[in-house]
Amino acid sequence: MKNNLKLTGMFSALAFGSLLFFNACDKVVTLNINKDYANIDFTIPAQAGGTIIIDEEVISDIQQLATSQGFDINKIESAEIKSVTMKINDTDPVPVTTAIIQSVKAYMLADNIAVAEIASDDAVHTSADQMDLDLKGIDIAPYLKASKFNFRAEIVTNAPITHPVPVNVSMSCSFKVAPLKK
Repeated sequence: MKNNLKLTGMFSALAFGSLLFFNACDKVVTLNINKDYANIDFTIPAQAGGTIIIDEEVISDIQQLATSQGFDINKIESAEIKSVTMKINDTDPVPVTTAIIQSVKAYMLADNIAVAEIASDDAVHTSADQMDLDLKGIDIAPYLKASKFNFRAEIVTNAPITHPVPVNVSMSCSFKVAPLKK
């Protein structure tokens, strides 16, 4: 009887160890993926000083990225913006600089999703032609899951803009994908 009990205990331990071993082969992995939108280009039109609102449509290629990484976009748990940089690319002999920009607010919007303020800058500029906006910590996953979203800039100037001014926005974000079995 004692030997049967020992034998049963050994088989139980062996079965439990095998279960742990085989489950260890199916690793559960959470993906953290970075994505840059580096070419959001728009032009600030010539106009008197004041508030300028620019909307630029951005095609979200997250579906393609998800397919190449082997997950469904519905598995994206959250997404955050890591940086938003606005760079003035004015080649006019008398270029517009960030000195005339009093403030900037950046927003994201998409169909059936509320407008969200994602970043701002209150006249503390990185250089004469660049602004690194302060982030608001908004979860932008719904915007990235949409096939396209709009980037909106609300720019307040303290002087007139005498000619069209090209601006480039780069936005870096990362998102977390629900655990997957590898």
